[in-house]
Order: sequence, then structure tokens, then C-alpha cells
Amino acid sequence: MVAMSVLRAAAAFAARLSPLKSGNTAANLLTRTIPRADQVAVRWGHGKKMFVIKPSDYYDRRFLRLLQYYILLTGIPVAVIVTCVNVFIGEAELAEIPEDYEPEHWEYYKHPISRWIARTFYDSPVKDYEKAMAAIQLEKEKADMRLAQMEVRRHMRQKGDGPWFQVQTLNKELIDYSPKSTPDN
Repeated sequence: MVAMSVLRAAAAFAARLSPLKSGNTAANLLTRTIPRADQVAVRWGHGKKMFVIKPSDYYDRRFLRLLQYYILLTGIPVAVIVTCVNVFIGEAELAEIPEDYEPEHWEYYKHPISRWIARTFYDSPVKDYEKAMAAIQLEKEKADMRLAQMEVRRHMRQKGDGPWFQVQTLNKELIDYSPKSTPDN
């Protein structure tokens, strides 16, 4: 099976390298088909070309049309929204802050879209700080527990005490008390 495939490939390669044929190009050497000219045989030597075989570009054009459609489907509304925000709302301006007022974390941004993104999707720095402190506290508790466990193991080794010296006791439900209840039987 493999030998026939190799022989067929070698014969096709040798036929492609024939100096008598025209149209031996690098593209034709790599294909398994017979090299074809761009012209179709014309019947009886007159008239124009009747049918030229070329690869289909349907899927290429379809992909490009769909790409253009979806880019415009999202791009036009985004461009309209950004333009309206820039024209009607504009960027924030610096102003005096009252003494007892504490600004929210999104109020530090200049552009309204950045403010909206910070308010909607991002956590406040205070919340991020609290999450980091909670993670540090959990790790500290784990470290303390490991230290206590090492201390307990050290004491167990020093005193020769541990689970290996214990004997499992029987479950009290498994004890049969019936002969002791009536000793004369």
C-alpha cells in the first residue's frame, strides 16, 4: 500500500519534471494533480474561452462580508455612544470638596466612561484592601496552626506519648450482657 503510494508520487513527480511539457512551476510540483494551463481547449480553433476553472472564493467573500457586518454592528453604536458622551457630558472638572465629604472611588476618574467602568465593574480600593487583609489573616492562622502542630508533635516525641500507644476499646453496644442478667440459667 505504501509502496504503491510512493511509486505513484515518484511517477507524478517525474512527469512534472519533464522538459517537454510547458508550465512546470513550483506550485505544480507540490500538487498531486496534473498541471493545467489557464486556457481551456477551444473547439475547432475559433471562438472565445468557454469555461475557465478557478478556485471558488465564495467562503472568502462570505467571511469578509460577515466580518464587516459584525464590526459595523458593534462599532457604529459604540461610536455613537462615545461621541454623545463626549459632546453632551464631557470630562469632569476639578472643584472644591466640602470638608465632611469623602469622594467615592470612581469620582477620581476624569472621563465619564472611565467613571462608569470603575463604578460598575471594579471593586473599591477599600474593598480590595479588606480582601487582601482577609487573605493575609487566613495565611497567618494557617501558619499559627502549623506551629502549634509542630509543638504538639515535639512534646509527643519527648514524652513518648502519641496515638501509637493507644489501644482501641470495644464498642459497648457489642457486649452481650445476657448471661450475666440471669446467672442460674
